Amino acid sequence: MHGEILLMDSKTPPSLIQKIDLFLGKNLIILIPACFVLGYISKKFMPNLKWTAVYMLFTIMFASTYGLRWKDFIELGTKKKLIISGLLGQILFLPFISNLLSHIFYNQGSYWTIGHLCVAASPAAISTIIWSRISEGDVALGVVLVGINVLMIPFLAPLILKVYLGKSIQVPVMTLFWKLLFSVFIPTILAVLIYEKQETDKPKTFLSAWAKLGMLYMIVLNTSVAFASVPINLEMIKVFLGMFTQVASFYLTGALMGKLLKAHDKAKITLSYFMGMKNNGVALVMALSGFPQEATFPVALAIMCQQPIASFLDRYWHKKG
Repeated sequence: MHGEILLMDSKTPPSLIQKIDLFLGKNLIILIPACFVLGYISKKFMPNLKWTAVYMLFTIMFASTYGLRWKDFIELGTKKKLIISGLLGQILFLPFISNLLSHIFYNQGSYWTIGHLCVAASPAAISTIIWSRISEGDVALGVVLVGINVLMIPFLAPLILKVYLGKSIQVPVMTLFWKLLFSVFIPTILAVLIYEKQETDKPKTFLSAWAKLGMLYMIVLNTSVAFASVPINLEMIKVFLGMFTQVASFYLTGALMGKLLKAHDKAKITLSYFMGMKNNGVALVMALSGFPQEATFPVALAIMCQQPIASFLDRYWHKKG
């Protein structure tokens, strides 16, 4: 989105909203850590606003997918290999990487390993689509990958945990379905219908800025919830380093897959976010399903790792482009 701001001509000064969008795009790498500070400061009252998350996600998703056409989804029929590889990577590679890193960072039988695996087995997050738009990736591909993955995970996550932990859990299938419907499919369909009917790019700059502001709000909200449940001590610093390494490895896996599959640049961007951005809300539900409280700490810390790494990745993709 950094490059999405189109001026009338070289002499036309940018509007206020264009300046805001440019500022946000160029400074996400600074603004995201600042949101963590705000999340910590507001940890006593901000969690009370969790009910706003689903509505905010609706508007962010609309803003992120406005500009897509139906043909963008139809053209994905030529990318079946990429879609299948991405979905298999989520299921096969990520849990293996998580299990390997957990054995490196923690003692055998540590409850923190459970949290790591719950993150790895959770579905891809909606943030995949948001960051794909910000980094000028393949947004339509992101919508399809996230949609299919979310529908698959309720049936596959119990199997993954059974294989690695010897214990199965239940994933709230209907809760995930309704969230996917309201937070991804409905706003995407509305955005495509409106864009194809209006055929105007005028709202794009405003929607671009709104998507970034909405994402920053969600980071403050999620971080406040995480800080409210995670104690700050030396042990948690160790868990943070373990989770940071895991999340970075997931992003790297997506980038390497894109390179090995010889995907075009936009698809590489989306695939990297698809691997790295996990739905920590679902991971938390899994960690609470018959496991000790300690299993939830890595999940809470994952929230603090995903977005900062994504901001560095965004900077990399724009410099590379």
